[in-house]
Amino acid sequence: MRMALKLSIITPSYNQGRFLEETILSVLKQGYEPLEYIIIDGGSTDESVSIIKKYEDRLAYWVSEKDRGQVHAINKGLERATGDIFAFLNSDDLYLPGTFTAVMKHFEQHPQSEWICGDAIMFGDGHETRVIRSEVPQSAAHCLCWAYLAPQPAHFWKTAIVREGFQERWDYDFDHDMYVRLLLAGHKCEYLPLPMAAYRLHEVSKTIAEGHRQLEEFDQIAEFYEPQLQGADQRWCRATRFLRLSYAASEAGRKSEAAKWLTRALATHPEGLLSRPFWGCLRRVALRAGRLPNSPNNH
Repeated sequence: MRMALKLSIITPSYNQGRFLEETILSVLKQGYEPLEYIIIDGGSTDESVSIIKKYEDRLAYWVSEKDRGQVHAINKGLERATGDIFAFLNSDDLYLPGTFTAVMKHFEQHPQSEWICGDAIMFGDGHETRVIRSEVPQSAAHCLCWAYLAPQPAHFWKTAIVREGFQERWDYDFDHDMYVRLLLAGHKCEYLPLPMAAYRLHEVSKTIAEGHRQLEEFDQIAEFYEPQLQGADQRWCRATRFLRLSYAASEAGRKSEAAKWLTRALATHPEGLLSRPFWGCLRRVALRAGRLPNSPNNH
């Protein structure tokens, strides 16, 4: 009789006691076996350790000790992971009921699949609850141009393709960096049309508290990988960087600089004339220059 595929889930955590138990239960209540659940805590000083101990008999491994941060914690867990399939869930996010069964059934029925992503719910106090329908990254260029939308908690991989771990040099967009590296190596992300996870927004989450740092790092990653792209893909990536620089300059009121970057974007990738990002950026620059009325009808 064929053995069921084993699933390894890693939760990195640090002083997230107010959310941690809900996160743990969203994993343990899935009812999937064989499951290997690993929690790597960075030496929390709140109630996190007592919460982890409450469930330690159902954990494959846990530790609470000082580490170098979120990425290091995930990599520590990944080093111990023995499952066929791997995912990580931050200690303020949740898996939705039935996710593991659907994910593992897909991998069982499609042994050629290496990496899948589903939909996610975004929620949080003071934030609108909404379903994010994923548009999975299709190529490294597609990824680097930010043309995809695929919330991290809805990603699952064959452990073998991520075994080398996430890059600690990227504090905020390490997951995005992994997607780029996998796509450059020829791996494919497949879309599974199912809400899998809930992504929590709160005042100290990186997305809210340090969103500007994520944007800065995204551009650094784009610059880093641009030389590995070829032809139109490389031009697309570079032009998209210029568009973001144009947008940032426009937001800061530097209209001549914004126009310069916009012109460079168009010269680099003239095909961009047909894209919505180009026209959105152009409208922003024109508004700053006072050439268009700031009307909701001007989309």
